[in-house]
Amino acid sequence: MSTIHREPPPTKRRPLPLRVLGFIAFVAIFLRELWLANLHLAKAALFMKRSEFAPGFFLYPLDNLTEFEILLLTHTITLTPGTTSVMIDEEAQSLVIHAFDAHDEEELVRGIHASLERAILGFTR
Repeated sequence: MSTIHREPPPTKRRPLPLRVLGFIAFVAIFLRELWLANLHLAKAALFMKRSEFAPGFFLYPLDNLTEFEILLLTHTITLTPGTTSVMIDEEAQSLVIHAFDAHDEEELVRGIHASLERAILGFTR
């Protein structure tokens, strides 16, 4: 299996104190997402009928992310209950994700982008 070398996006890095604050924000956002996912999964397991489950796969775009940022994103998605990073396509342009509740794939993509990806970019750039 070959490694795909991605060029980092042409951005100026933030000063170190801002990146440290960004890392603290990332940890807080990840813990919030972890908590909410646990509640959602427990609610589904206890109160939803089997016919209401909608597991499925969807693609998440990896536009302008470095290899390290993709690594962090895939791990945080997998650590969050109800979602699993399955694979990265051969061109490293999208990530295949399996979700326990995939009713609205566009909402899942928007949610990941607004929370986890933005939090990762807050301390990596």
